[in-house]
Amino acid sequence: MVGQTVKIPVSKLITSFLFCALVLLAGCGPLISFGDDGPADDVYNLSYEGGYSANVDSENIIYLEEPLMNQGLSGVDIAVALPDDQRSTLKGVRWAGNSADLVRDYLVRSLSEKSGVKLLGDGGLDVRAGCRMTVKVWSFEFAPGERSRDDTVDVAIEFSLVRYRDGHLVGQRAFNVSTAIDTNQGNSVVAGFRAGMHALSGDAANWLGPLGSNCAL
Repeated sequence: MVGQTVKIPVSKLITSFLFCALVLLAGCGPLISFGDDGPADDVYNLSYEGGYSANVDSENIIYLEEPLMNQGLSGVDIAVALPDDQRSTLKGVRWAGNSADLVRDYLVRSLSEKSGVKLLGDGGLDVRAGCRMTVKVWSFEFAPGERSRDDTVDVAIEFSLVRYRDGHLVGQRAFNVSTAIDTNQGNSVVAGFRAGMHALSGDAANWLGPLGSNCAL
């Protein structure tokens, strides 16, 4: 009938509105997750297991710059090297901080203790130093082999020592260590990183020690 008004109960209008809203939300996918997102990652540090340097009064002081990480190595994920220059990350495992920060802290402590030369890291610019040392990390990754017994952790780091007063390149050297590991589980892989850094820092300290006198203040 022309001009007739149809009245719809308010309760039906509310029900229809809620139904439409639910349909639209369902089509957009879950906006908020209230459930379990799965197990948390295992988090590991890269702490140096040796002592602390007592060379506080050393005249040979080196400022260790923030390491430059090769492609795909920076961050909290543990890098995995795959064939054909492909990269991935180790699932369920991560570093406690940025890998560059962990490497720098490790080298400051280990090289200071083993070389007899005082190294300064983050915040060290407030202290006068005779040299600066740049660090390029070429490899810092888990490398699966064709067989599980061929799995390794590879660490390769290049150091360049430059004297502040005249910009003289005192020395430059690259070190690399490949450590075999028992399994590809997180704790075994991290143990491989610790073993690799321990061996590499020992070699680097033997190289650095005799050069330290060039950095006298």
